[in-house]
Amino acid sequence: MSDKPDNAALSMLRNAARSVRNALSQRQQWLSRLIDPRRDIDYECGHPDTVQPADLRKLFARGDIARRVVSLYPEESWKAEPEIFETEDEKATEFEEAWDMLNEEHSVLSYLERMDTLSGVGRFGVMLIGLDDGLPLHEPVEGLSEEAGTFSEGSARERKVLFIRTFPEYLVQVESIEVDDKNPRFGMPKFYNITFDDAQLASQMMTSPDGTALKAENAKSIKVHWSRVVHVTDNRVASEVYGQPRMEVVLNRLLDIRKIAGGSGEMFWKGGFPGYSIESQPGLEEGDVEFDAAATREEIENYMNSMQRFIATTGMTVKSLSPQVADPRPHIESQLKLVAAAMGVPWRIFIGSEAAQLASEQDTEAWEKRLDKRRKSYITPFLIRPTIQRFMDLGVLPRIERVMVTWPEPDQPSEKEKAEVAKAEAEAIATWVNSGSDVIVPPFEFFTMVLRKTDAEARAIIDAAGDRIVDTDGDVEDGLQQSRQMGQQAMEASLEGDGQQSDDSEDDAPPRREQDDDQ
Repeated sequence: MSDKPDNAALSMLRNAARSVRNALSQRQQWLSRLIDPRRDIDYECGHPDTVQPADLRKLFARGDIARRVVSLYPEESWKAEPEIFETEDEKATEFEEAWDMLNEEHSVLSYLERMDTLSGVGRFGVMLIGLDDGLPLHEPVEGLSEEAGTFSEGSARERKVLFIRTFPEYLVQVESIEVDDKNPRFGMPKFYNITFDDAQLASQMMTSPDGTALKAENAKSIKVHWSRVVHVTDNRVASEVYGQPRMEVVLNRLLDIRKIAGGSGEMFWKGGFPGYSIESQPGLEEGDVEFDAAATREEIENYMNSMQRFIATTGMTVKSLSPQVADPRPHIESQLKLVAAAMGVPWRIFIGSEAAQLASEQDTEAWEKRLDKRRKSYITPFLIRPTIQRFMDLGVLPRIERVMVTWPEPDQPSEKEKAEVAKAEAEAIATWVNSGSDVIVPPFEFFTMVLRKTDAEARAIIDAAGDRIVDTDGDVEDGLQQSRQMGQQAMEASLEGDGQQSDDSEDDAPPRREQDDDQ
């Protein structure tokens, strides 16, 4: 057997290797085209790679759907205000009286709701608390231990709140953060630069080192110490300072909706009004008609911009072009459904209150549970409790060990549902009375077993009705006793008969005779 390699086999190996190289080359070319910026989906669709706070501010200020995305969860979560208290005793404690007065004077819960909304425009938001301590905003509040990062108990004197202001991220800059890893506030902001929307107010609050007021053009921001601020962050991922803006996850869809909605307006503006073509009449040869462009333009402008309803031409024919207008609703609706799905909001609830009334019972129940979870897992621990604690640290509220926060139960029926239940109960009671079913089902059992009333509620209804409801417990017992006696008498009569057949006829005969005698 020859040791020389088979030429045919070598050729096959070379061809196979060449095929593999070609396949790899084609795959590399395909991958290079896939990551090519000219073929990037975001690039082709005009979606930005990064989003700045100013961009989110613009969308929130002028984007209708964008504002809905930001404000939907806060508005739904704060439909009913929470109850904040110290104990469940009927007599109000010192803390409860102070909290009620503070909330009444400064509408603290209203500011918290606003803070819940503004913190979702960007990555965070802050609530500034103005005190009557007489110190500038960049100075820490008296009683604060900078090294420990906490307020010492008993050091805070009684203070009053002068004002409360809320700011989104685009008006706030974190100037510095705590870098001491032994401080409980490690990684948290130490100072903020807050810009007031009112430039005149900001210029009056800004002062130079010598105490003189700065000019308005130099009054860009105000330095504020963290002890006078409540920092609020929603959608936390890897940071306690910066969260994910609510618009970011659906930003591409929001931009697509703007293009579709804006394009539909431009489409109608250009295509709703029909265009016209001016053509020479058939049969005329070149040179028979002289086209006066200036006069024709004047006729068209008079027709479009004035009350003139005719176009005068010579040897020309004016034809109307068909309008090219498409319905953008299906395209916008598909984008809105993607937004609602990304937010975890039922479609009918997302698009408005009128359609929300038609939402299915399962959607409504699931949505209420989601809101209840957000209230208890985010608003209470990250918004309400830190604010109450800061008020206690500042001496605005008496210091207590634990603040109780309760929200209305999510499964409480609405006024419409209560009316429907009352109507159904009234119809059931009317049917029960008119059908004579009270002989079989007494009033107490009907109210407790059929209508699911408590024993106390059933007794209260029966007592309120008085003689209008007859207690049939005794009547039913008497009827059962009479039935037993009649059955016993019939059995004795059957035993005295001459036979089973005669017994059957005798059992049937007396009732017929009694009926005949009665007649």
